[in-house]
Amino acid sequence: MQMLFGHGTYRDERCVKASDVIVVGGGINGMMSACKLVQDGFQVTLVERGQCAREASWAGGGILIPLYPWRYADPIARLDALAAPQWTDLANMLASATGIDPQYTPHGIMHARVEDDQNARAWSARHNDMLTSLGSSQAHTCLGQLTTTSLEPAFWISGRGSIRTPRLGQALRQWLMDHPHATLVEHFEVTSLLSAGGRIQGVAGSQGRYLAPRVVMAGGPWTRELMARHVSLPITPVRGQMLLFRPERPLLRAVMLMNGFYLIPRQDHHILAGSTFENAGFDRTTTVEGYAQIHAKALEMLPALKDIEVTHHWAGLRPGSPGSVPFVGAVNDVEGLYVNAGHGGNGVVLSPATADLLCAHIKGTTPSVDPAPYTLPDSG
Repeated sequence: MQMLFGHGTYRDERCVKASDVIVVGGGINGMMSACKLVQDGFQVTLVERGQCAREASWAGGGILIPLYPWRYADPIARLDALAAPQWTDLANMLASATGIDPQYTPHGIMHARVEDDQNARAWSARHNDMLTSLGSSQAHTCLGQLTTTSLEPAFWISGRGSIRTPRLGQALRQWLMDHPHATLVEHFEVTSLLSAGGRIQGVAGSQGRYLAPRVVMAGGPWTRELMARHVSLPITPVRGQMLLFRPERPLLRAVMLMNGFYLIPRQDHHILAGSTFENAGFDRTTTVEGYAQIHAKALEMLPALKDIEVTHHWAGLRPGSPGSVPFVGAVNDVEGLYVNAGHGGNGVVLSPATADLLCAHIKGTTPSVDPAPYTLPDSG
């Protein structure tokens, strides 16, 4: 067998050859991919270098629509349209199977003081009039706010909302742990891909190796490093900082976005505020500047937060890519090697759709969306 990247040594005592597919990466996209593959009848092993859903998946807010959908290219809208109808059944299935409720809440989404409102209206006209234009008083009523500050131009999206990403990650992890056709391996860092005769054979690390005829690389912002010796993927880490306010009573009825920042109400009345977009490499350090920026924007959106305690401040790394269009598909010159990564800030919301697209590639069936915009670049 040939190593395609890395130079780590490994011991043979940890060698398993019972899987049809290995998924590398235990974030929401990796676990969603594994879940869908299992549901399609594959035996799947998922390997994660740490604990599942503890990186970007844990840090994200879980808004279930691209933040400003009219600012993205149509390939994002097409994936969103495939993913959106799945969330109710997915959340119910996971809650029923695992006892962990991801708290999917379709409470609606408000875009306030939209600077490019003409672009938003034109986009909405092309996408089934998704956006409803509201006056300021109507917007305040939807949000439950008690201020007189104008929110116009304001757009409302009904039937959309948010999910608690840590709980979604916990539920997916438990589902995979419980399913007889899934094997979940944490604290296993992949250092090399194994191939023979131009075909993938499995993965290896310092602790051993796992063998399968198909491997999916779903390493989020680390995917570029993992694949660097084989294909050049323009995926880079983008740091995002978040705050958690802890009011004791409900202050906000729906997700609110304004001037590039957002507030997300939870079922326990807590409110997430975010987020920064920073090019800081793989540094997940929180900063005083980030805290101050988010806190100021949160109070501008919801003045009632002024006297509410901030209980948590954290940062995560998004897998940035050109236009936030993810790479989903096969690597050209190694049969059986696939990628599902590069979702930008839309990893959670698009995860059911990109997992379906990945499954279609692996099964050789016709996907529900044109796969061309998500194709990997040529090897080089």
